[in-house]
Order: sequence, then C-alpha cells, then structure tokens
Amino acid sequence: MKEHTTTSDSSPTLCAPSSGRREARTRWLVPVVALGGGLLLLASPGDPLRPVDEVGAPVTELSAGVGAADFDADGLTDDQELLLGTFPYVADSDEDGFGDGEEIARQSDPRDLMSVPQSSQISANITARGEGSALQLVLLVYEPSEELGDSFLRLGALRSGQVTTVPLARFALFTTVSTVPASGGGQLTCIELPVHPSFVEVANQVTFFLAAGNAPTQTYTAAAKVDISSVEGILLMQRFAAAQSQIQASQGGGSVRLPIPGNASPSIPNSWVPGSICFQRSAVVGGNGPVMLHQVIEADCLQGWDTFCVSTCSAALGSTYETIDPIALIGG
Repeated sequence: MKEHTTTSDSSPTLCAPSSGRREARTRWLVPVVALGGGLLLLASPGDPLRPVDEVGAPVTELSAGVGAADFDADGLTDDQELLLGTFPYVADSDEDGFGDGEEIARQSDPRDLMSVPQSSQISANITARGEGSALQLVLLVYEPSEELGDSFLRLGALRSGQVTTVPLARFALFTTVSTVPASGGGQLTCIELPVHPSFVEVANQVTFFLAAGNAPTQTYTAAAKVDISSVEGILLMQRFAAAQSQIQASQGGGSVRLPIPGNASPSIPNSWVPGSICFQRSAVVGGNGPVMLHQVIEADCLQGWDTFCVSTCSAALGSTYETIDPIALIGG
C-alpha cells in the first residue's frame, strides 16, 4: 500500500496487532516531501513490518509493532470500539459476515445487520479517539485480494479555512501500522498516529480527511473525513448518526458530537449534561471545491446516551462551520 503519512510529537499508541499476517508481501511507498525521496515498508510472512529504503537498506526512523489491546482482532482497539459503539469482544458486532474494522474501512455500519460493504474496490475511512495526552487519528484501509499492496493514501486537514496535506512520513517515528486479514482474502491495514490536542484547540475545529485509491491506475476510489472540535479543553468527535433509530425516527438523521477526552484531559465540566449527547442537523449554505459551509438548523441534547452533552449544544443553532465534502475529494 502506498501512502502519505504523518503524526506529531506525542508518544505513540499502536494499532491492534495482527493475529496472522498474509502470505503476500505488502509494499508501502511513503513519499517524504521535504526530502524529495521515498521509503518502502516491507511486510513478510511471520515478520513485523520492517522499513527499508528504495534499494533495500534498513531505515531506523519508522516503527511498527505490538500495540493497544484488540481482544477480538478485528483491527479496532478495544477503546476505539467502545467509542464507536461496537463490541470489543466480538469481531463482527452485527453478525453480517464482515469484521467491525473492515466495515468501518469499507464505509458500512458495523452496528447494523442490513448495512454491508457495497464496493469491492480499495476503500478507507478515518476515525479518532482520545488517548493519554494525544488525539489519536485512526486510518483504516481495505485492500481486496487482487489489489494487495496497490493502494495509496492522501491525508489532509481543514483548519482555520486552510486546506493542507498532512505528510505522514515527516512524523513517521510516531506512526504505527498493523494488518489483519479481511474477507475474501483481502487485508485491513490500520495506521494510527497521535496529534497534539492544541492543533485542534487553537482553531476550535479541524476536519481531518482521507482519500484512497489504486496506485497503478492513479484513481481515487474512496474518501472520508472526521470533524474534531474543542470545547472547554475537551475534544469532541462529530459522528453521523442516521443509523441510530432513536434519531432517525424523530429528527430524520443528523450527527452527534461525542466527547473523546484522553486520560490526561481535563474532567468533564459540571455544566455538561450527563446521560445525553449533543445532536445537530445542518444544511449546506455555501462552498468552494471540497470545502463546504454548513449552517446548524437543529441543535439539542438527546437523552439516553452513556456520555455527556456539551453545555453550549443548543446555542449552536444558527451558527456556521466549514467541513470537507469527501465525495468532492475524489471528483464525485
């Protein structure tokens, strides 16, 4: 798999270790923009990922290895599953024949039996969680059996109105990679990287986006994004909630803002509402290319959630924010 990659200066948390690595050798080309060169990561049967340069000489500044707990070996760490609402001890939470990590990567809902992957092409998704003092970005990439090693990634961020590409290779010391088998002989790759919370706090909101495609044909086949905001020192992840029946029935779909504090973050403020979550619906009111301007047309705390609703949830009604349209990234 060929990728653009990066992180920041926090201590790394590894993705879930693979219980069985595929027999095919997987190659990742990591362009190092600042140096104008390239690195290859080679995975061989039974061996951890080992970095080499383009002539095969060892490179020491990249790392990958055993990491955070993934009891069910589905490619999602236990903490990430709790945040996403899947079962940490069941690889296929909705029992539809696809592992939870694979469903996230292939952009179907691992909590919904009727939602299954529709595309057989290379696909990817991005999510996040808080861990320690870092915001952990998690990139999940699916490669079908006939395209193992052929994928490439573009990672970027929309921050304070500016769209920038995130060169993962510049911070490769902190980037960690692992793989697990996927359905039909495919492969799921998890790339996890920590970002300092101040990157979000200074801007109040950052949209991280990811596009994936086939390197030999140079075509994009999937794109995704995750919106992270900061309120009173607590990071929140915006997650689409159209599949949540309690929202679908009453509000007609929308998104929820889920607190993702790390264990080194401030305590949840007393003003936040326990047992509820901030629900929002928005409408597109403008845009420029993949950057879309949304206006919040509904905002309220919904009861019955095992989390907290930010105290300013209702006050967001009528406000605007910028985000990325993933479809526009791939020319759709």
